[in-house]
Amino acid sequence: MTGRGGGLTRLFAVMVKELRVVLRDKKARTTLIFSPVVQLLLFGLATTLEVRNVNIGIVARDNGAATQALVAAIDASPWFNQVKRYPNAAALRDAIDVQAVIGGVLISDGIDDRIARGDAAELLVLLDGRRANAAQVVAGYLDEIARQQGARVAAVQGRAPIAVATTHWFNPNLIYLWFTMPSLIVVIGAVQVMSVSCQSVAREREFGTIEQLIVLPLAPWQVLIGKLTPAFVVGMATATFFVVFIPLVYGVPLTGSLALLYLSLTLYFVALAALGVAISLLARNQQQAFLGMFLATIPIILLSGYASPVDNMPGWLQSAAWFNPASHILTVVEGLFLKAMPAAAVLPQLGPVALVAGAAVSAALWLTARRLREGG
Repeated sequence: MTGRGGGLTRLFAVMVKELRVVLRDKKARTTLIFSPVVQLLLFGLATTLEVRNVNIGIVARDNGAATQALVAAIDASPWFNQVKRYPNAAALRDAIDVQAVIGGVLISDGIDDRIARGDAAELLVLLDGRRANAAQVVAGYLDEIARQQGARVAAVQGRAPIAVATTHWFNPNLIYLWFTMPSLIVVIGAVQVMSVSCQSVAREREFGTIEQLIVLPLAPWQVLIGKLTPAFVVGMATATFFVVFIPLVYGVPLTGSLALLYLSLTLYFVALAALGVAISLLARNQQQAFLGMFLATIPIILLSGYASPVDNMPGWLQSAAWFNPASHILTVVEGLFLKAMPAAAVLPQLGPVALVAGAAVSAALWLTARRLREGG
């Protein structure tokens, strides 16, 4: 019992020691404390999927009540900065060509008469294809405005309008922050954990303190746990801050199980911390460790599905993404925040993460034992 108690005491001591090493570094402390706050605020403001403050052109050959109501609705939309009138389609095309407007609406002659008779009325929308993503969003705005105006006119005239019911599940108002904010737990958490774990051994080797670690009466697994602890604690602390901050400040609801969320993040951060320690064990100095962290972190983020859906990637990249723990945890975090994903859907996503975590821990343990035998 004494031996077991002594082993636990030594393990706890090395864990505390590793945490103190990280927190005593002023630069690291500043980065770990302030960086997540700054990144969360910047990502929330900069990674917008909305298109605002764009100019729209109008060519109206009719000046009836329906046309005026449609133009007024476009002008009142919060998405558009300025609605510019043009005399004809050629002038509108020239404006699009010089990017004075992102697109325009052509309202043909007799549209008011057709609406009065109850006939179908169509609008022609021209958009700047050079700005494909923004143009697609603007097309959706214009389509919704036209549908709403058509329904109002039909209702006033006493005819039953063609009902268009659109429901956006899990994000009814299409607020972009609901998509981006939960994802930042995965993305920024990965950066934080990798930055700490990748420097753990390389720092000691460069500062000449690795020998002190080697002579300690610790088994390789105890040394590894000590090295994993700071990165894991930093990751969980960052995630906890985000879990509290995101609903309070950005209004994104956490509708799912908090226990499932922390179980998922535990596996995720263990996998990343072990990968980072393995990189640190292979590196000879902090510069090499930093480069290794960069080479590992960028694919982890890019293949997570944060910037581009995994389904849109080539088949071989989708296969590679299956081995990326971030891609599975991103699905889990977004699901738990927005649609109360049940355990039956969460647990299958955690299987690949557990496999990667087991492989990373095994590799880090083997490298730790080898380094201890070789004397660093």
